[in-house]
Amino acid sequence: MSTARLGRTGLEVVRLGIGGAYERLTVETLRAALDAGFNYIDTARAYRNGEDEKIIGAALQGRREQVVLATKTGDRTAAGAERHLHESLQALRTDYIDIWQMHYVNKPEELEAILGPGGALEFARKAQQQGKVRFVGVTGHDWQQVGRSLATGEFDTVLLWYNCAMREAEEWVFPIAQEHDVGVVVMNGSRWGKLLEVPEDWPREEWDPNEVDLYRFVLSHPAVDVAVASLKSAEQVAARLPIVRPTVPLTEEQQATLRRYGDKMRQEGRL
Repeated sequence: MSTARLGRTGLEVVRLGIGGAYERLTVETLRAALDAGFNYIDTARAYRNGEDEKIIGAALQGRREQVVLATKTGDRTAAGAERHLHESLQALRTDYIDIWQMHYVNKPEELEAILGPGGALEFARKAQQQGKVRFVGVTGHDWQQVGRSLATGEFDTVLLWYNCAMREAEEWVFPIAQEHDVGVVVMNGSRWGKLLEVPEDWPREEWDPNEVDLYRFVLSHPAVDVAVASLKSAEQVAARLPIVRPTVPLTEEQQATLRRYGDKMRQEGRL
C-alpha cells in the first residue's frame, strides 16, 4: 500500500483512511479494513452521539497499536474539552489519542476562544504532557478560516474538504500547510458520492467517472497526505484497495480532465 509521512507528526499512514459518522459502519467492516492493511481512522465525539467511537473502540480491541487514531472535540473551552477527551478515551477503549482535533472551526471567534486563556488548546497541551494526546489538529469547512488556523503554527494536522470540483484549498490552505509542515487529511473526495452521479451529456469516452480516479486526483496534490472515506461494507474495502496500491500517477492531462468534470458538476449545482 502507498503510505505517506503525516507532516511534522512523523506518523506513517496509508494514504486512504477510514472516516466515521456513517450509520453503516460496523465492527466487522472495520476489522476487514485493518486486515487489509488500512491504518488511519478518523472519528469525533459528536458523530452519532458517541456511538461511532464505541464501534471503533470495539473493533480496535487487541489491535490498537496497528492504527493512527484521530478524534475530535467541538468544545471551545478547556473544561468542556477535558470532558470530551475523557468520554472519547472511554468510548474508544484506549488510554491515548494519536491526533486530537479541534472540530469544525469555521469562524475567527471560535479560533480565538480555542487559543485564548481557558480555551480548548490550553487543555490539549496539558493532555499532551499527560500522554493522553500525541498531536493536536484542526478541522473546518471554511477554507480561508482553516488557513488562518494553520497560520498560527499551533496545529500538527488539518482535516478539510478537497476534490476535483472544490479546489479552494489549493489557494487558501495547502501553501500554509506546507510552510508549517502540517499533515493534510482530506475529506469529501467524492462529495458523498455526488461526483459519481454523472450528467448524461458528459463524454464518457473522455473520462468515465469512477471513485478510484476521484481519490487518485485528491492524492495527486503534493500537499495531501491521506484522504478519508466512509466504509459501508467489507466488499467496499476490497473495492478501494486500488486507490492505495502503488500505481502510475495521474498525468497532467488526466488531472485537467477531472478538473473540467468537477467544474461542470459544480456549475450545474450537482454538489
